[in-house]
Amino acid sequence: MTSAPAPAAGRAPDEGRRIRTRDGAWLRLRAIRSDDGPALQRAFARLTPDQVRQRVFHALTELTPELQHRLTHVDPALAASFVAIDADGEIRAEARLSFDPDGNGAEFGIIVDPSYAGRGVGRRLLREMLAECRRRGVRRLRGDILAENGAMLDLAAHLGFRRLGTPDDP
Repeated sequence: MTSAPAPAAGRAPDEGRRIRTRDGAWLRLRAIRSDDGPALQRAFARLTPDQVRQRVFHALTELTPELQHRLTHVDPALAASFVAIDADGEIRAEARLSFDPDGNGAEFGIIVDPSYAGRGVGRRLLREMLAECRRRGVRRLRGDILAENGAMLDLAAHLGFRRLGTPDDP
């Protein structure tokens, strides 16, 4: 069994660290917590239907209590989830890694509040996921991205991902 690295002096283990958007706004990046359910629900309510569809690949109109619980109670052996939170405690972005059973690969997903889109938050979260994969020795990171999601495809390409088509994806 391994232990998590000790937090920096004067910082709670789950407080995270400050990150800055391209336009100078400050957010706090940290692991999702079990008490983030209400903030996650509010974050979901701010998303456009198209954003939700691009993230989960189907229409989803609400986070059920069961889904909210599953998203906020992460088993670190199977997944990692990060949130970017504003000064008011609102979740402005969420990124998730799901690790393959063999430990060699993982799948990622990111969603960013519409008011923070295009401000570098998604890029920062994807870099955080890459760093988490390196820490865990994960060698392959993949993400399913709809062909119409140009912004995410561009970001992935910029960070060195290869684009592979899916036979059943038009």
